Amino acid sequence: MTGQLSPRTAQSRTGLPLSISRTPSPDLARHVVRYVITQFDQPDDAVLEDFLMHEWGYLRVPIGDGWAMRRDGAWHAHEGPMVFGAQQRPFWVRCRGPVIAAGIVIRPASWFTFCDRSANMLADRLESVTGELAARLRWACADVADHEQTFARLEKVVRLMVEESVRESDPIAEQFEAVARHDPSRSVAGICEMLGVPQQRLERRVRTFFGHMPKTVLRRSRFLDMAAVMRGLAVPAADELAAMRYYDQSHLNREFRHFAEMTPAQFRAARTPLLTAGIEVRQQLKLFDATAHPHDVPPPWVRPVQGPAP
Repeated sequence: MTGQLSPRTAQSRTGLPLSISRTPSPDLARHVVRYVITQFDQPDDAVLEDFLMHEWGYLRVPIGDGWAMRRDGAWHAHEGPMVFGAQQRPFWVRCRGPVIAAGIVIRPASWFTFCDRSANMLADRLESVTGELAARLRWACADVADHEQTFARLEKVVRLMVEESVRESDPIAEQFEAVARHDPSRSVAGICEMLGVPQQRLERRVRTFFGHMPKTVLRRSRFLDMAAVMRGLAVPAADELAAMRYYDQSHLNREFRHFAEMTPAQFRAARTPLLTAGIEVRQQLKLFDATAHPHDVPPPWVRPVQGPAP
């Protein structure tokens, strides 16, 4: 069951509810992709079920007690700060009542600034955040309706974590992330040659920092590019060739069945507000990377939310 969703943070020009996000300060850009706030209104008794497909690790603070995640065929309630690993299969979540959450999208190369275990240990999983980091995240998200305060506090949390960390960002992971985002049709062997590293070393490094093998990361990036095109979120300078990365319709069908558990036609018709909001965040990053689009100007696919946010 899903209720009528009313966007409170942003919406696309076709009316899809979206998150709002901010770019980190330049000195933190090696550690964090974006800061994100999601807020959709729906009736208190309405239930939204959707899946996530993160290509980066994610610290998320869901607001309220209506959130649950599906694991082993059953729903499990979750409250408070969580850390999500990257996903290669649909990760189903459910929310009863208003959909409100805030979070930090982690750069793979800086994974160990925020988590002390390898990313592959959390791939396709989530865990509750405890201790000092949990307290800091709760403080940062004490009033998510105040967007600017929340963004400023999330950045303060990141700055503290970076200052306290003894790990540096991994240069190989940084370079692989850029390739996966901008040229995911490259072969793993070709990337190894470009980076000057043996394939086994790249595979170990990517699995440690991204959670999955290089081939999976590249496949997922191609899928998300195509999904963005279908949702009207394409970056003109970067996504024009998204469909051409698939050999034929059979190849496209196979990839959509893997990553979305539906055909491309079914995906076009499906309501995926949480997935779409997540895709839009990555598209903003691609837009800023591929063009001279100002960071303080909304992307071309965003239109203002009608009426003041509560």
